Amino acid sequence: MKKKIIIVFLLSFLSAQSDFNKVGTAGALFLTIPTGAGSQGLGRAYSGVATGAVAAFWNPAALGFEREISLFTGYTQWLLGLHHQASAVSFRFRRFTVGFSQKLLTTAPMAITTTREPRGTGETFRYLDLALGVSVAKAFSDRFALGSTICYVQESVSNIQAGGFSVDIGSYYKLGYKDLRMFMVLKNFGPDLKFGGTFLDTRVKGNIKEEVELEYGAFSLPLTFMFGMAGTVWQNEHYSFIGAVEAAHPSDYSQRLNLRGEFDWNSVVKIRSGYKLNYEQESWSVGFGYTMGKIVLDMAYSAMKDFPGVTSYSVQYNIK
Repeated sequence: MKKKIIIVFLLSFLSAQSDFNKVGTAGALFLTIPTGAGSQGLGRAYSGVATGAVAAFWNPAALGFEREISLFTGYTQWLLGLHHQASAVSFRFRRFTVGFSQKLLTTAPMAITTTREPRGTGETFRYLDLALGVSVAKAFSDRFALGSTICYVQESVSNIQAGGFSVDIGSYYKLGYKDLRMFMVLKNFGPDLKFGGTFLDTRVKGNIKEEVELEYGAFSLPLTFMFGMAGTVWQNEHYSFIGAVEAAHPSDYSQRLNLRGEFDWNSVVKIRSGYKLNYEQESWSVGFGYTMGKIVLDMAYSAMKDFPGVTSYSVQYNIK
């Protein structure tokens, strides 16, 4: 059984690599912003180690092993003054684990300007992205689990909106050697989105200018396939070191690789670091975690090439 599952993992990975071999453009990129300070500190290599409600954002299959009620909330001061907030709850329902999640990316109010009033009209607008998700996961054994998240995705600029649905599908398999596990996740699979309404475009024919009413074009979701492994590299009575490697193939970029390491002291204090390969802006990151009973506090810092670094904070509360 173990060999069959590993073969399915590898064949699916190779098939996905050939299917998603094109580099293009995508919209709704807020879906790719890492959720939670734990993931930021670990350089995005989080799909194989996420536990509790936050797993709904990374690998819904991991929820299948959860038996507790879990509450999560996180905040990231993202680039260019963008505010990224996320929250989730997960709980056991009969033989399944169910989760509800929410992502929100917003800006502060921005002034509306025109060619006649370049200093502002006195009115403001906001940019807002929203994703509402429902996750269902099931562990088919003590080693293997599958899960899925269905999200309603919406992007809005002022009074113009685009909305649709996306699906995440995850798998999680414990290999049976120590705590080594293998995982695969397909994220943001769904139809193209399109802003409603029309706009006026100026066309020039000779010396004549005319305005033409046009519809907005459709754009695809940031489809991403991820595959990786994680496990404890070294451990003694009080300390452990957990490593992970995660390969990602996004539809709008070439292959990426995320590496991470986490030092754990008595499951109370965690010191994290990660490195991201083949990213235009992101590279190294560091993080810190502290567990107080049922409460897990995390914070992280991610360096950027041409922008100030990104700071993240998150809290998770697990109720037995």
